[in-house]
Amino acid sequence: MDNICGIVLRVSYPTMGDTSVIEILGKTMMEWVRFSLGDSFCDSVAYSDSTPLPLLVRPYVRKDSDYTVVLYSDTPLISRKTVLDAVSVLKQKDLNVLKMTRGYVFKTPFLLGVDRIYSENPYYFDEEDFMTAFNFKQVALVSDALKNRIISYHMNQGVQFDDANSTFVGCDVIIAKGVRIGPGNVIKGKTIIKEHARIGNHNTIDDSVIESGAFIESSYVLSSIVGQHTTVGPNAYIRPGSRIGKGCRIGNFVEIKNSFIGDGTKIAHLTYVGDANVGSECNLGCGVVIANYDGKNKHKTVIGDGAFIGSNCNLIAPVTVGSGAFVAAGSTITDEVPDGALAIARERQINKPDWRNKNE
Repeated sequence: MDNICGIVLRVSYPTMGDTSVIEILGKTMMEWVRFSLGDSFCDSVAYSDSTPLPLLVRPYVRKDSDYTVVLYSDTPLISRKTVLDAVSVLKQKDLNVLKMTRGYVFKTPFLLGVDRIYSENPYYFDEEDFMTAFNFKQVALVSDALKNRIISYHMNQGVQFDDANSTFVGCDVIIAKGVRIGPGNVIKGKTIIKEHARIGNHNTIDDSVIESGAFIESSYVLSSIVGQHTTVGPNAYIRPGSRIGKGCRIGNFVEIKNSFIGDGTKIAHLTYVGDANVGSECNLGCGVVIANYDGKNKHKTVIGDGAFIGSNCNLIAPVTVGSGAFVAAGSTITDEVPDGALAIARERQINKPDWRNKNE
């Protein structure tokens, strides 16, 4: 931008209080307005209709600036293009002050030298930029407009949305060309979705990296990394601090927390993996539980490459299962399993043929 000073007036309304702190699509309304000013933002001041505008903003004006833009925190749709266009009109028409629908542009020396302004009729730009959020109904309308802007931006970059109306994408999300996103998704934070990933139906993805070719279906992925060509879901829960390698299968009702999962590992269903380092090409059967918490502290489990953990096994951390080891279904493992060993930790079956239920 030119040598511009930007000031935002923090506006409050009886029904919702200070508009500057109300969040829309991952940013507060103040942050959206500040975004339109870029590096020109100088400060913010609480709006008062009893104080003339020049006197209100003068203590915050950067005196070495050529122009001062005054915006309001209740207009989060204001765009950088509109701000630049307004400054250009002021310069071209050699005006001291230009009144927008909601906001002003001043020559800074003029603003510093007057106590009141008597501006002419507003100069009109893109009027959607000046939609004012003065109650929560208006906030909802503004949210829809911002949501449509974000979705339209990604569409123009080559992202396919199956149902844009039901999809929420936050302002800081990065989505590569060739990604397809199904209905009912919430994608927010500083999430990055890479080329040709597929985000199926009804996922929540926050502050995560989804590598190229991965497929996520009806799952939560929070502050984690999902590797290339890995499938997650349906109904998986990837909790913060997890890193899942390439070509993995994380199936239905699997929960992973603060764990590393090596390339090619399969965790198909109904399994909990917490605070673990799982090697490559492993298989964890149905109902496996890594018991990482002793009631006071969390402990780590290590599973080597190529290990097979049978269904309904409990691994009581801290414990290590070696590479190529095989843990028989139904075992509770409390001690180390060496590389290549078969571990069976369960009671021997006893049949009593003459037994009768006394309650019959």
